[in-house]
Amino acid sequence: MPEEVKAAIDESLAKLKKEYDIEVVDRIPFHGGQRRLPDKIWRINLPVEISGKAEFLDVYMVFTNSFPFDMPAIILPDDRFRYLPHISSNTRKLCLYEDGIDYDADNIYGLIRDNLDKTKHWISFYTSRDNTDEYAREPASYWAEEYDGEDEVDDFWTLIGNIPEHTCELKGIFYVMKDDKNGKQHFEFIIAPTEESGVLDYISDLHETKEFDALFLSSFEKSVEPPFTLTGRSLVQRLKDEDDKNRLKKYINKHGGGYILFPIGTDNFAGGVHIIRQKCNRSGFRNGIITPYIALTEFDGRVKKIPRLLVSIFSDSRIAERTAGVMMEHRKFMIAGLGSVGSNLCYYLNGYNNAQFTLIDKDKLNLDNIGRHLLGFEHQHQYKVSAVSKYLKECRPDREVLEVRKLLQELDSEEINAANAIFICTGDIMSERWLLQKMRNGEVNKPVFILWLEPYGISGIMLYVNPEDKESLERLSKSSLIGFENYCLISPDEYKDAEKLIKRDAGCNGKYAIYSGNDVTFFLSAVFPVIDQLMDSPTKSKCYRWVGNIDIAAEKGIGLVSTDYSKHMLQEIDV
Repeated sequence: MPEEVKAAIDESLAKLKKEYDIEVVDRIPFHGGQRRLPDKIWRINLPVEISGKAEFLDVYMVFTNSFPFDMPAIILPDDRFRYLPHISSNTRKLCLYEDGIDYDADNIYGLIRDNLDKTKHWISFYTSRDNTDEYAREPASYWAEEYDGEDEVDDFWTLIGNIPEHTCELKGIFYVMKDDKNGKQHFEFIIAPTEESGVLDYISDLHETKEFDALFLSSFEKSVEPPFTLTGRSLVQRLKDEDDKNRLKKYINKHGGGYILFPIGTDNFAGGVHIIRQKCNRSGFRNGIITPYIALTEFDGRVKKIPRLLVSIFSDSRIAERTAGVMMEHRKFMIAGLGSVGSNLCYYLNGYNNAQFTLIDKDKLNLDNIGRHLLGFEHQHQYKVSAVSKYLKECRPDREVLEVRKLLQELDSEEINAANAIFICTGDIMSERWLLQKMRNGEVNKPVFILWLEPYGISGIMLYVNPEDKESLERLSKSSLIGFENYCLISPDEYKDAEKLIKRDAGCNGKYAIYSGNDVTFFLSAVFPVIDQLMDSPTKSKCYRWVGNIDIAAEKGIGLVSTDYSKHMLQEIDV
């Protein structure tokens, strides 16, 4: 903490001591003991109103080394406040400000005074009212708290799809995950209804998993206010449907314990409990007399707190809510060619929250691709369609991705027309010429985007081909016979001396154009807004030319067709 900040804190302390009984301490009384903190701590004997009555209360203000760019922590150890809104029942830290609040960090005295005023108001307000509405506003936050010394709530749980509307059994898998920071391990649990089981299969291909069954009980009603602890008996009491009670009994007796899930008042989270396998063989009772359900509800389980779970919902509706705010129009993208341009284009298209992909490429990813590819070293020697598919599914395991290890020319028209938009990033003039011919014949009737970068990233070209624009189809087909050179920024004469523009590696197919991953990013960043607009509002076919490394062209003496440009501009050219 800077010396000037320490001086400002001390100056504030001197001012406030004229009004309050304040002492600098090095620890906070907590849960019957003491909690020592390495930070600067004040104990403030604050006059407050609790449940309408005036009294003095010890409040602790903790200044961290990041103060004043981090709010001081207000700690209330008094047990009377532990279940009120906006206080952690475990740490007893008050939450007085919204995340991301903007405040004057230079006014340290004013900041401290504001924290004290807000603390007094919080105590007066929340101790004199029914706080049910507050708990209902953020049910998951209060459910995730630890109450009365219970175990930490296990939140390593994900439910694929929406919360079930009716009681049902769910399939689940779990696997070991390691925290990258500290090397600790935890179990990750994924559950899904039958119709979403494909996601479990996908995850099982990536990890060594074990399966389990879980039971969802729709009639569970949690209490309206904390603490939300549950015992075997109180769990049964909170089931409002007799059939659910019978389902619970049957499930527990079958598995000896298990995982029970239920609604907690929000669409984005579910609650649950982990019922440890029950001890049924007891002194004085014949084997088989005490069932797991009886052990849970009549013996130790009657009063023993059950470990609780917090389950995050992974559904289309939630993803839409936390991205665009709504579910976008469903789109089917076909990307042919998953090299530098095609793979990175997938990164941009992945932003659509309601899209499925068909990926077309017959090649594997090699080391020489990595410098400008979406993927890196660990994906080498994998088929590009599989590696990019894995990337897309890592973001959205529920997403439909079709992998096609073929040339574009090997697909039939029906497969191609299943897409809403077709992106050709092969850099192969024959596949582009083949597709244009299909469009001329009326066999392909979906919009096509052809993208490539010129050598050295001097320009990037995107041809938008509208299948309804028949005249442009004729012109583009003729232009393809000369490699679309009339849309390039580099002069056609330069392409006659190919060795000037390309490099060669070993082998017959070893030639490649030089440009950087940065050039790919700049190019796609320039044309992607145009792609988005054209998918929503089609126009006549057009060429879009991004101006790139013209300085390199000048340095190497590479002739250009025009001088009417500036770096990074996007030119529109009629076709």
